[in-house]
Amino acid sequence: MTSYPTINGVRLKAIDLFQGGTLLASYPPQDEHVREATESLALVGTFDDGSQQTFTLPVATRRPSDFKPGDILVASDNYGDVYPPGYIGHSAIVIDDSHLIEAVTSYPQVRRAPIDNFLSIHTQVMHARPKDPRLGAAAADYAKEYLRAYTSNLNQDKAVPEFSFTTSVPLNDPNDAIYCSKLVWLSYYYGADVMFDNNFFLFAPVDLEANLENDDRFDVLYKHPEFDFKISLKL
Repeated sequence: MTSYPTINGVRLKAIDLFQGGTLLASYPPQDEHVREATESLALVGTFDDGSQQTFTLPVATRRPSDFKPGDILVASDNYGDVYPPGYIGHSAIVIDDSHLIEAVTSYPQVRRAPIDNFLSIHTQVMHARPKDPRLGAAAADYAKEYLRAYTSNLNQDKAVPEFSFTTSVPLNDPNDAIYCSKLVWLSYYYGADVMFDNNFFLFAPVDLEANLENDDRFDVLYKHPEFDFKISLKL
């Protein structure tokens, strides 16, 4: 049981630690507040009678804030509570220091979005970057052109790729079906002449993770300690 100190006869129930308006930790620890706790911060309070109370706060590890075109974000958790973490996941390609392009199930199904949105929804994230920035820039340019064409066709009531995991559309077909990790695959395949291996049923986020972990053309800059896929789509 947690022992709460008192100040001026009033029980101190909680301490929240903020940085720039972001809640980093709470005392007593609240799991929902500290999703990336890997270290702790000790705060020592001294009372008028000379007694002291130490508050140990688990502090959230800061995610990388440096993003470059072509960076890849992969999440092993999911939006909402339909699926538990480790199933399905999500991925996107970064196009500048604050935006990414992603394929999603909601309308419009290919969109430009702030990186902060992705990171606010997903906590179990992997962040990778090509060692050659020219590859990243080329892949990002393809993604931007893909979004431009998609948006133009959508605005003109022309056909656009459907968000679909169908196996009847080849992975290298950009026109008839799209999903999150396929968009990343297409961007590197057509934009940067980089073909990620795929021996699986679909090129899912779990496959993207496997490629990035083992491809010496990429560096994994960050990986959440709880990042984990619990399924394999290998046939």
